[in-house]
Amino acid sequence: MSDPRYRVDRRRFLRDSALVSLGIVAAACAPGTTTTGGGTAKKGGEFHAAWPWDLPPKGHYNYLSAGTILSGSYLTDFFIPSLAVYRWAEGKWENWLMESATQNGENYEIKLKTGLKWDDGKEFTSADVATTYWVGRSQGFGIWTYADKLETPDKSTVRFHISRPSALVPRLVLRNNIRPDSQFGTFAKQLQDLYNAGKTTASDEVKAIAKQVADFRPDNPPSVGPYKIDKASVTAAQLTMVKNPGGLFADQVNFDKLIVYQGETDAVTPLVLAGDVDYATHGFPLATDKAFGDNGLRVVRGPLYTGPGIFFHWTAAPEFQDKRLRQAVAMAINKSESATITYGQSAKAQKFMAGVSDNIVPLWLSTADQAKLKSYDYDLAAAAKLMTDAGYAKGSDGIYAKGGKALAYELYFPSDFADWTSAANHASDSLNKFGIKITPRGAIRSTQLADVNAGKFQIAIMGWGAANPHPQGSFVQDLQVHNTIPAGGGMAYPLTQGSTDFNALINTMGDGFDTEKQKPLVTQAILAYNDLLPNIPLWERYGNNPVNEKKRVAPWPADSDPVYKNGSGDLFTSILIYNGTLHSI
Repeated sequence: MSDPRYRVDRRRFLRDSALVSLGIVAAACAPGTTTTGGGTAKKGGEFHAAWPWDLPPKGHYNYLSAGTILSGSYLTDFFIPSLAVYRWAEGKWENWLMESATQNGENYEIKLKTGLKWDDGKEFTSADVATTYWVGRSQGFGIWTYADKLETPDKSTVRFHISRPSALVPRLVLRNNIRPDSQFGTFAKQLQDLYNAGKTTASDEVKAIAKQVADFRPDNPPSVGPYKIDKASVTAAQLTMVKNPGGLFADQVNFDKLIVYQGETDAVTPLVLAGDVDYATHGFPLATDKAFGDNGLRVVRGPLYTGPGIFFHWTAAPEFQDKRLRQAVAMAINKSESATITYGQSAKAQKFMAGVSDNIVPLWLSTADQAKLKSYDYDLAAAAKLMTDAGYAKGSDGIYAKGGKALAYELYFPSDFADWTSAANHASDSLNKFGIKITPRGAIRSTQLADVNAGKFQIAIMGWGAANPHPQGSFVQDLQVHNTIPAGGGMAYPLTQGSTDFNALINTMGDGFDTEKQKPLVTQAILAYNDLLPNIPLWERYGNNPVNEKKRVAPWPADSDPVYKNGSGDLFTSILIYNGTLHSI
């Protein structure tokens, strides 16, 4: 679901990257398993956060439509939580609204917690989950790629019939915010009837109901979590979330209130420095990061599993159809230097160059297969040899040429992404010095993204990887999102390269419920990507989230705590508040 206003900022891009595709199979664990030093948590007090929003009528409270207040933030976990949250380091699900999830033959069955109440006093039941997914089917919820039926045998049971077994099923079921049947039940019943009658999401009847859902404007924000938005508190500057006594973990969370300040990065930075905000997820530039440290603030740096990369257009920059040129580019750029210049400690060049985060690769590839991956470290001599081997020589102007044609291209980047602009400028300078003439051109992200998806570029800076524990999400981002998915054809990279069919690998690497059986396909895709370099990951972004440990909130776990491995789709802060780790000083 896209925001029609499209805010172009780091935090929102990284949020969106977590939604490319979802999935991993794992056992569930009980909540409250992270922790930190002992002691009794102090009840009461406030947690201060920040996020941008629009006031009504532009901002609203339909959480199955675009433009909702707090849309896309981890803060929605506290009023419309999901069934569970994934613990990346442990490879386990932590139960939230559910008691258990089991795979029984062709059925994926959820048992829900009982005794929970929405803030309007209505009981939380299987009807709420079913409504979420029937309406979600009209909006492209991914589970319907694998399920063909949804049943609710009783108030605490939800059963999906899985027509295409996949390890992606658990995440596609467990990690969506659950919305109330009391608000959306009428729409859900109409959609259920249409789908059961053989209609599809492309049917006019389904589209008509989907539009009604999108246009619906409830009077109040719902909550079945421990907090609810106090509608009367919502202003252009801040809002307050207060306790919902009947909600999930209402007796386990410690804070009486969550105060949320409104604003993008520029507006939120002074609030963080002044101590008004305890934690922020905005994409802060390097100078601001340093200012946090100078002011005694701690900065948490967890992996975000994505970053900027160089994408080539197959026919507009045809010389790069030769993989040796792409490999040469990878070695002609000092990727570690680019990372440090842009984000200091909050960016890292990739060792494996796999199109998937270095943090994920060891979970899927054997040690022997990891050793086969080339790192493409900065090496101008090796890069120059590849150019010579490919038949190129430098002319009197210092630019590589072949057959009388010099290598000269435009590098297109989003000018309002400061970090990607930095990466683009560094790459341009590096390649110009190496002998490939690059002219950088910037445009605002909404324009640049549309142009790239329409195939109107030669070389571009785009995002590689995805905040998804299953590699399929990253390969979808690397090879389909700006290639085969957009109508304009994107980079027009053929997904069949020699004996490698990337499209088939992507579509099947999540099939079945046994991740061990998926590893050979994932390994094949990673090894092929590393050799062919269809795009070049410049570096992975790590968070630079300031936390104030001295004013209101403690104890934030040590940097070594595995909770910080969690990607943006399962943010560690939600876990730490839910399980009672964080409390008032």
